[in-house]
Amino acid sequence: MKEKETLAFNLKRLRQFKGLTQEELAKKVGLTKDTISKIELGKQENVGFKYLIMICKQLDIAIEELFIRDARALPIKLVISDENVENIRRLFGRAEYVIQIKTGEKE
Repeated sequence: MKEKETLAFNLKRLRQFKGLTQEELAKKVGLTKDTISKIELGKQENVGFKYLIMICKQLDIAIEELFIRDARALPIKLVISDENVENIRRLFGRAEYVIQIKTGEKE
C-alpha cells in the first residue's frame, strides 16, 4: 500500500470513528469537503503538513497514526461519558437480573 493509500484508508477510518462527516472535518480544519474526499480517495496530490497537523488535532491522534500501514496497529481510544457508563451499568444489572430469573439462581 502506498503512502497516499495508507493516508486515505486511515483518515477515513479515524474520521468515521470520531463520528465526523467529511464536511464537518473540512470546516474544522479550513478545507473543503471535496479536498477531504480526495484525501480519503487517495487522489489529493499535496496535503500540506499544516493541514495534516490540524486534522490530527481534530481527530485527537498523533500524525504517525495517519501513516501506519497496518490499521490493526492503530490504537483506538474509546471515550465513554459518565452518563453512558451509568447506562451500561444499569443495562448489565438488568441482564444479570434476567439471567437469575431464567436460571432460578438467587444470590
